[in-house]
Amino acid sequence: MSLAQDLALLLLDDESGRTTIEVGRRHRAVGTAVLLDLVRAGRITIETPQDRPAGSRAVVTDTAPTGDPVLDEALTALSAKEKSLSWAAETIGHRSWRPLLEGLVEQGHLRHEQGRFLGVIRTNSWPSADPAHEDQVLARIRGALADGQQPDEPTALLITILHAIGALAALLPGEDKKTVGERAERIIRETEQSGPWREALQGFNSALLAVLLAS
Repeated sequence: MSLAQDLALLLLDDESGRTTIEVGRRHRAVGTAVLLDLVRAGRITIETPQDRPAGSRAVVTDTAPTGDPVLDEALTALSAKEKSLSWAAETIGHRSWRPLLEGLVEQGHLRHEQGRFLGVIRTNSWPSADPAHEDQVLARIRGALADGQQPDEPTALLITILHAIGALAALLPGEDKKTVGERAERIIRETEQSGPWREALQGFNSALLAVLLAS
C-alpha cells in the first residue's frame, strides 16, 4: 500500500464514507503523500532554495513507471513541465483523490455508495468495507505517539502529514493532545535528520508545513 492510499483511508469516516477534513487541506495532504511516494520510489527529488520554502519544486529524476496508476499519472504531470511544490501538492491531490478511492474499492478496503440529496443532487460516499489494513496503520501511529514506540518510515511520514493538517487528535481520541503533539514533532525532526534519503526529506519537510498549512 502507498502512503497516499493509507492516508486516504485515514481521512475517511468509516461509517459515513465522507472526509473528515475540509477539501482544500485534504487535497494538499494527499498531494503531499503522492509526492513522498514518488520520492521513496526514486522518481523525483525536492529542491528548496535556501531560506525560501515557497520556492520549492518537484524535480523528476526518473520517468520509468512505478506500476501504481495514481503515482504514474502524477509522474506524467510532473514530467510535462517543472512545477512548484505548492502546485504539485494542491493539483495532484485534487486529481488523485477519486482514483485513489476507486483503487481502494477494487482492493476491497472501501465500498462506493451513490445516492441523491433531496432526490436531485447526486452524492457519493466511500464507507469502509474491510477496516483491517486501516486498523493496522492506525495501530502503528498510536504506538508511536501514545506508547513511545519507534515508527517505521511509512508511519513517520504519515505522522508528518497528519500533524501538519491537524488531524491526529481526531484519529487518537482519548490520548493527551500535548503528548501526541510533542512526540509527533520529535518524530518529524528525526525523520528529517536520518534515513537513506535524508536530503530529499529535509528539502521536502522545510516546505511541507508551509504548503500544507497555507490557508
